[in-house]
Amino acid sequence: MWKSMTTLLGLSVLSLSAIADEVWSTPIGDVVYENETDDGWAVWSYPGLTDRGTVYIKDLAGVYEGRGAYAGIWVEAESPNIELCDVAVTDPVTGESHYNWGRVDIVFTEPDFPGGWVALRGNCFNDPGDYLIGKPVTALQE
Repeated sequence: MWKSMTTLLGLSVLSLSAIADEVWSTPIGDVVYENETDDGWAVWSYPGLTDRGTVYIKDLAGVYEGRGAYAGIWVEAESPNIELCDVAVTDPVTGESHYNWGRVDIVFTEPDFPGGWVALRGNCFNDPGDYLIGKPVTALQE
């Protein structure tokens, strides 16, 4: 009984620390695992043109082992210097409408936390084509 409780507690701590500790280094700056929604979206942030952008990744929330391929959307603040989408999407967390958004596909290169990934990003409804590689930032690197 005690061993089961200890194992459960350890897994709970691992899950909480995975959210707080998952940061990836990329050529555009650090990508951070910020939060999770109740309906299964992982919420990441990344350096955008003016403010940090947000990525919502479906079915990744709570998954720290056996990670594979995931799809989602990214949203950024509107800017006069960029072409906006014809149709807005609603931010799953804030409920705000955004005309600067697109699709994203992410494939983890290692299945377990901490692991790297490759992301493909596209604007609006366009197929993802721009890629970004994320390498995990670990305590040994800091």
